[in-house]
Amino acid sequence: MEHTAPTKTPPRLASMDAMRGLAIFGIFMVNIQVMAMPFEWMMDPDYAVGAEVWAWAATTALFESNFVAIFSMLFGAGLILQMQSAERKGAAFGPLYLRRLGVLFVMGLLHGTLLFLGDILLLYSVVGLLLFFCRKLQPKTLMMIGAVPLLIAIFGAFGLEYFSEYLTGQDPEAEIQRQLAVRREGPLSALLAYRSIAFVFWMILSSLWFNWRVLSMLFLGAALMKLGFFEERRASWHRRAALVGLTLGLGLEALTTWSTWHGELGLAGGLLAGVHQLSSLGLALGYMGAVALLVHSNTLAWLTRGLSAVGRLSLSNYIMQSVVGNLLFTFIGLAWFGERTRWELMGIVCGTFSLQIVISLIWLRFFRIGPLEWAWRSLTYLKRQPLLRKS
Repeated sequence: MEHTAPTKTPPRLASMDAMRGLAIFGIFMVNIQVMAMPFEWMMDPDYAVGAEVWAWAATTALFESNFVAIFSMLFGAGLILQMQSAERKGAAFGPLYLRRLGVLFVMGLLHGTLLFLGDILLLYSVVGLLLFFCRKLQPKTLMMIGAVPLLIAIFGAFGLEYFSEYLTGQDPEAEIQRQLAVRREGPLSALLAYRSIAFVFWMILSSLWFNWRVLSMLFLGAALMKLGFFEERRASWHRRAALVGLTLGLGLEALTTWSTWHGELGLAGGLLAGVHQLSSLGLALGYMGAVALLVHSNTLAWLTRGLSAVGRLSLSNYIMQSVVGNLLFTFIGLAWFGERTRWELMGIVCGTFSLQIVISLIWLRFFRIGPLEWAWRSLTYLKRQPLLRKS
């Protein structure tokens, strides 16, 4: 018989919470461009003028692909953490986690069609199912399996870049004007229709490389969890990850960004696009190692405490960013779509995230988990879960 009562929450790994909070910040730095400007402006540095090019370069080298890799690895690690907790308590993990993925699928579908076309939650619910059936494998085996979709992602990125000059479709200026009109003027039905179609198109296009990379990151995160990477005893691993990841990873990311800036096409552009799939992973591991060192040494405790608070409410904060994006960049609110510079967008991200830190810290003084985390947990267990902290 299935155990429907939730198990007690295991001791939290503080480094995972802080890494998740940092990932929420980095993901917003990329996502806000999708929310705030036509896709063509976001991807092509030729649309950036003057100092705007440096903002584009900073976002591309320091944030693009890096933080979604961290978020994805932590999702995979979370599956292992929850499985280990359920096994210690003698609870039935399988049916529980499958319901959890089912609820996440619905959340992702609603988020992608109603709020943000670049949703990641629906994809997690699908690839999480694949990891679920491999959850009891040894770390080495998980890494070997995870290497396969990573190779597919590398070849997919190579192919897209190599053939990009042959894949031009409709007039880009006409498409840009269409995006500007629907975001700034509406009506709501047109916005929702556009967002739904774009969401489906993105899911199809991303299956060429991005979805495979996310699947790989889930398997890598699961392996790292089983190896104890997130524990304080792995400080030497954290130092090596920070040193190698932040130097070699950042150097290669600078190289791939430079190549995009200068319009490298054909074989050279394709090879560097493949390199980006690896260098961004290296930089992601560097960020993770650095955060773990800060947390476990109690350095910059004010910062890591704030990141951890955001990380504990990661689902709520992720959706909150999409709500903010709609209020700022569509006719629902200020209709700033296509009107803010990249530097201004970076400032909006920093301001919004700072506010999220404050809200998260205050929220956790009175509540156990975030509001959407609570809904997710209650629907998973088919029972209303406690939300308020005991006084």
